[in-house]
Amino acid sequence: MGTTNMKLYYIANARMPTEKAHGIQVAKMCEAFVEERIDLTLVVPRRVTEPQSIEEYYGLRVPIKLVKLPVLDWYTGGRLGYFLSSFSFMVSYLIFLWKRKRKGEKFILYTVDMDNYSSSALTLLGIPLFSEMHGSKPPTLPQRMLFRRAKGIIPINKIIVAELQSHFPNSSAKYIVEPNGVDLSKFSTKHNKKDAREQLGLPVDVPIVLYAGRFFGWKGLEILPQAASITPLVRWQTVGGGQADFERLVKQSLPKNLFFAGSRPHSEMSLWFSAADALLVLGTARDVQSYRYTSPMKLFEYLATGRPIVASSTPAIHEIVSEKEVLFYLPDDAENLAQVVRYAVSNDEKLLPLTEAAMRQATRSSWSARAKRIVKFMGENTNSNIYA
Repeated sequence: MGTTNMKLYYIANARMPTEKAHGIQVAKMCEAFVEERIDLTLVVPRRVTEPQSIEEYYGLRVPIKLVKLPVLDWYTGGRLGYFLSSFSFMVSYLIFLWKRKRKGEKFILYTVDMDNYSSSALTLLGIPLFSEMHGSKPPTLPQRMLFRRAKGIIPINKIIVAELQSHFPNSSAKYIVEPNGVDLSKFSTKHNKKDAREQLGLPVDVPIVLYAGRFFGWKGLEILPQAASITPLVRWQTVGGGQADFERLVKQSLPKNLFFAGSRPHSEMSLWFSAADALLVLGTARDVQSYRYTSPMKLFEYLATGRPIVASSTPAIHEIVSEKEVLFYLPDDAENLAQVVRYAVSNDEKLLPLTEAAMRQATRSSWSARAKRIVKFMGENTNSNIYA
């Protein structure tokens, strides 16, 4: 049986561009698909956002065809506002895609689980559908619709696979596990540690552990001031949020060796990583998203830096790395985190095998490699050639 050339419509109920991490993930996957010669169009709601194009905002190497559909932009108006806005996006994308189907276009649908319902209407079109899943899903009517008709599910870890298969045992959808990825080109230039610190105005003679990422309650940020107070000779540097936001979340006094650089351009992050003696990935047992489901993009970036990584020993993080690549600390144990950080910032030579193994892991975890595997998966499950 022959194959047919297909287009790919990536449907995302997301503001684009956005400062949030999911925007980077969507943009980098679109870039990787296009670089794989996929005829891709990204379809999103038309919302008030940054004036820059997604190519400018995310520093993409290739242009992305983008369609912004009219919606009720009430996404920030509580649960009802979000639901009505998402429903209006569902109506808009159904009209948009139905017109293309009526014109005889051949295409495949790709989506990501920004919520628990807005992708479900895609199943009404009778078009092959593939959905990324970044968390478990309840067996609601909209989700049962999606799992009944989806061709393929792309969860970011095996824990999510087990829960989805338990919740939707009658689904015939195929599964492929694909954690998040990294753009290796952003880390091709290595900076000398001393030079990086001088450029950033950091002290050159103090051990530095760096936490990079936005401040959210589910990340377990309370451990940072607790561990910092135990290690007064280490500079605990954060990049991604301001001190006022941090204090509102943790509601505790901060030690003098905990510093905040605020939000910085993504293009500057390789300099920050180079300036650090060790890089930190948080995870807490007090939040199910953090403990079981997350696939932190920062961890994948860390792997490519050549710096020692200190990571929370959660099931979600163990899905991505092992003791061969990182140093683990016990979740929510500030004493243990402080102990591991002390070791990490003072044993460069001993930790060389870990950092070399981490860089090898990063090569396997590139967005490009991820896109290649997903394209193959879609082709095998649609008998289609989706290359342009």
